[in-house]
Amino acid sequence: PGIRQVQLGSGVRYEVLLENPELLDDLLRHHAGRFLRVAPEHTSNSILGLMRKPDFETFARFVALFRKTAARVPRPVRLAPYLVVGHPGETDEDVREMMRLLADLGVLVDADVQIFTPTPGSLATAMYCAGTDEAGRPIAVERDMNRLVARQQALINAATARRGRSY
Repeated sequence: PGIRQVQLGSGVRYEVLLENPELLDDLLRHHAGRFLRVAPEHTSNSILGLMRKPDFETFARFVALFRKTAARVPRPVRLAPYLVVGHPGETDEDVREMMRLLADLGVLVDADVQIFTPTPGSLATAMYCAGTDEAGRPIAVERDMNRLVARQQALINAATARRGRSY
């Protein structure tokens, strides 16, 4: 009683919404602003595995459900994915492939791109420091901030170049 509206201020778990399409409909109709923010974070299944996130195909299925659901909502709501560059295991090629895959899905335009920041106590930071995955296998780790900024800027530039195109 007394609460008129609840708005989402940050991202939602898209894999949960994929399993609960009625919740997605409710969120888009009543609780999302101009954007629904989700955090696929990456498109490479090997990196997503290191992140312990669902595979890219799960995100692609969610995008299809989002489009179908958003088309029934009386106002426009766009999908805004959070992305991370520089996570341990990532290469320049992974970023180029991420640009292609997200552009093909039509969700690169409103992406928010962050650079991985090591955080004490996290598995990702342990991988970053050791240069290995959890099993001790060597993985790529980019520590050069200029190269990380270049990866981030490449995604931002690709998104900017696509603004105004309809998907």
